[in-house]
Amino acid sequence: MNPSRSRFRDIASPLLLMALVLAAWEGAVHLFQIQPYVLPPPSMVVRSLVADGPKVIFPQLGVTLFEILCGYALAIVVAFILSILIVYWSAFRRGVLPLIVASQTIPVIAIAPVLVIWFGYNATPRIIITAIVAFFPLTVAIVTGLQSVDPLFIDFFKTLRATSVQAFFKLRFPIALPNIFGGLKVAATLAVVGATISEWVGASRGLGYLIAQDTQQLNTARVFASLVILGLCGMALFGIVSLIERISMPWTHAQPRIRPQKAAQQAVPDRTPTTSRHRVGTGV
Repeated sequence: MNPSRSRFRDIASPLLLMALVLAAWEGAVHLFQIQPYVLPPPSMVVRSLVADGPKVIFPQLGVTLFEILCGYALAIVVAFILSILIVYWSAFRRGVLPLIVASQTIPVIAIAPVLVIWFGYNATPRIIITAIVAFFPLTVAIVTGLQSVDPLFIDFFKTLRATSVQAFFKLRFPIALPNIFGGLKVAATLAVVGATISEWVGASRGLGYLIAQDTQQLNTARVFASLVILGLCGMALFGIVSLIERISMPWTHAQPRIRPQKAAQQAVPDRTPTTSRHRVGTGV
């Protein structure tokens, strides 16, 4: 199949599915006469996005983006530090790992008021909440990747008198890269969720705050418009991480240059009898 045609199909298929879903949504709202404050049609959401986007939604988006990026960066730093300690320090793993797992059972919305009391009505509590939501799957992914190394390779590096730092950067870390990027992708989407939830408590700006205010005022169309913007932010951050993954690990996305038919022909062994080849070569 032509690569350009395959790429076009990969892009067109989700767009076509999205168009069908939006058309069904629009038709169902008008057919069943659903009130706009319950479920606005996509056309009303688009009108709200065009009318309120530049004046209301986009100024709040800047605040939320700052919290998303800062919380995501903090989650990456914390996850890497915890993962290295868990992998290389057995006492830390036995004592702290259960606490890390238990921390995920506590609702984040219950922690938010306490963080507001501790750090005040500023962006710090919201950044911390974003990091708390995002760091756990990233930590699990990094630990899984670092521990997936075959012990034989570790013993081989020891025979070469490699230090622990050399073994980490030349063995463990490269092998763990697929798991790490998988965790980074999950954490990227969770950072958007965490930043939005954090703005429901003790915030006066941000898309999460705007969504909470519009929900109370039954401005459902602008709520959906804000959700669309948040979804696009999550997709953009996911795409950036995927692009970095593609650049960092080009071998996982390399396309074979030999056609399957040609490769199959090359794989077929030469079944010409030895005696025949000898006669041809010697002229007998």
